[in-house]
Amino acid sequence: MAKPRTRASARPDAAPRGRSAAARTRKLEHDLDALYESLHYREFKILLKAEDFDPNDIEAEVHDYWKLTRRVATQLLIHVSRSKTETDPVIRDVAFLDTPGFDLYRRGYMLRVRRPYQGTQPGRRYELTLKFRGADIARAAAVDLEAAKGLAGRTKFKEELLLVSAKLGGMRSIFSHTCQIKDLERPLGRTLSDYTRIFPHLGTLGLRATARIADVTKVPVQEVLYELGELGFRGTKTAKVDMAVWRNAKTHEVLIGEFAYETHFRHYGRLHPIPKLRSERLYRILQRETGAWVELGNTKTSLYYGLSGKKVAHDE
Repeated sequence: MAKPRTRASARPDAAPRGRSAAARTRKLEHDLDALYESLHYREFKILLKAEDFDPNDIEAEVHDYWKLTRRVATQLLIHVSRSKTETDPVIRDVAFLDTPGFDLYRRGYMLRVRRPYQGTQPGRRYELTLKFRGADIARAAAVDLEAAKGLAGRTKFKEELLLVSAKLGGMRSIFSHTCQIKDLERPLGRTLSDYTRIFPHLGTLGLRATARIADVTKVPVQEVLYELGELGFRGTKTAKVDMAVWRNAKTHEVLIGEFAYETHFRHYGRLHPIPKLRSERLYRILQRETGAWVELGNTKTSLYYGLSGKKVAHDE
C-alpha cells in the first residue's frame, strides 16, 4: 500500500552513483517500506480547550465528548465498546524534566515522570519515560532509547496523528520512539549523568554530564485519565480510547484536555484499507463535529513547557 509522504531528509541515503534511476527508486522504496514495517501503533490525538471543562465536574464534560464520539463512530459503522470503568479516573502527577536551557526538548527529546496516586496522595513508585519525537521517520526509528542493562524498559515506536494548526479536519504525522520504565522507587536524579545511567543514549547528545536536570515548571500538573473503551473497525476491537485532562494539582484549574485512540497492528503494509480509512475519517469528522472544543496548534508537551514562562524552539 502507498505510504505517507515524508520529508526528503527522512529518506535513507541514496544508492551509489552508477545505479540507474529506477534502481535507486526501488532501493528508497524498499528502505522506506522497512521503516514503516517497524511501526506497530497509530495514535490519533485531539486536544480540547481548557475552558470547556468545568473544574468542579470534569466527568460530565468527558461523558459528553465520549457520547458525541460514539454517535459519530456509529454513523461511520465503527463498533463501540464502553468500558465498565469509564467513569473511574486514574489520577497521577505529571512532570517533564530538562536542563535550564531546555536542551532535551530543543533536540526533540522529552523526559517525563508520571506518579500514580494511592488514595488521595501520589505513591512512592513512579514511571520514567524518555521519548524522541519528530516528523522524520528515519531519524525517529534510528534513535536507540533502550534502558540500561538490568532495567526493565519497554520500547515503543509509533505514528502519532495530530491536528494541523490552520483548520479543523486536518491531520499530520509525527513519529515517536519511547522507552518506559515502570515502578521505580529510586530518588530522582539531579544531573544529566544520573539519567544517562538509566538511558545511555542521553550521553550521546553532546551535553555536559554535570548539566542540571529539574522540573521544567513549578506548576504542579495532575492528570485525570479516563479509560473509556474500545473502537472496532470492521468488526474487530482494534483501538483503545481514553481522555486525559491536565489540571493544576493545587487549584484544580484545568490546563488542557486530550481525547485519543490508538490502533495496534503487526504489519503497516498490510493494513486493510477499510479500517484504516474509517479510523482516519473518524478523526477528521470528529474534529468538525466537536469544533467548539478543539484546541488547534498545540501539544500537551508544548503547553507544559509554556507553563515555565520561557520561550523554547521546538518542532512538534
